[in-house]
Amino acid sequence: MTATAGTASAPAAPRGALGFETSGSTGAARRWFRLPEQMEREVELIGGRLVGPVDHVVSYAPPRHLFGALFGEWLPRGAGARVHQAWADPFAPLPVSPGERVLVVCVPMAWELLHRAWPALERAASVVALHSSAAPPPTAHGLIRRAAGLLRAHEILGSTETGGIAHRPLGPEPDDGGWQAFPDVTLVRDADAPADGTEDLVVRGPRLARPQHARRPPDRWATGDLVRFTGPRTFRLVGRSGSLLKVNGRRVHLTRVEERLRTALPGTECVALPLPGDPLAGEGYAVFWTRRGGRAGVADIRAALRDFPAPSTVVELAAVPRTATGKPDHRALVAALERPPAGPHPTR
Repeated sequence: MTATAGTASAPAAPRGALGFETSGSTGAARRWFRLPEQMEREVELIGGRLVGPVDHVVSYAPPRHLFGALFGEWLPRGAGARVHQAWADPFAPLPVSPGERVLVVCVPMAWELLHRAWPALERAASVVALHSSAAPPPTAHGLIRRAAGLLRAHEILGSTETGGIAHRPLGPEPDDGGWQAFPDVTLVRDADAPADGTEDLVVRGPRLARPQHARRPPDRWATGDLVRFTGPRTFRLVGRSGSLLKVNGRRVHLTRVEERLRTALPGTECVALPLPGDPLAGEGYAVFWTRRGGRAGVADIRAALRDFPAPSTVVELAAVPRTATGKPDHRALVAALERPPAGPHPTR
């Protein structure tokens, strides 16, 4: 999602367009172009719907990524708000003045930093947090509990290709609350959806970006997410299409595996990834985990997953590798399986 001037591709990017690259954490990076009016529309839509008036923006998302550009640059520019680019020096004190209305632009790593910096934010008149790019960590819910009455938080579902698709409140307890689509997003329903109600999330809308080698944005975009619709414009996430496996004949959504581990073992961080298919053994998955100060062990992880098909391997890491936006770096995690273990090691 890296932003660049849109000039070097063929066909040429429209004048004034911004280019954002996907992270490449799960595949090859690609560049997508977005027009200024699309940026302005998204800021107006999400800023007006979820944020409200703002005096000061604290952004932990680099502006080379779409989320950081939208809310760490375009929103404060339009609102006349001052900006603290906290991603550039995450441990620097937050320069919050008494009575300010503050917007915090969050990626996962930001929440631990906000815990430490909360005395500075307590001087504000109000604090709104927008979270995107990956599942919020347990520290997010803990801070929301601690700061009840001052802090409001919202989670945004979206991507470089689509911009914001839907939103939901981020509350004091982890849950699987439903998502509400933004008004200009059309949800394309599958007339032949499976009997269990699981469908691919496919969207249309005026904010779809234009791929580098195309002349116009796509008519629709398949996000790779699997959902169950709960209403005409609401849904619950089931997982990623690539995260749906059949292990020993049983379906398992790796998103559900991660949710179970987050709930059962709040002192740990866990990521579940599919393993390459074996023609004899079939599909399988690995769980990567780090203690983050918790006391859980491999036996606790396996016990928490007793209702799921068992993981093929459980790998303890000193820290989960991440991209610049805080997403778990899937390619780095898979590479960890191929390296000889040093210290914490795979356990079968």
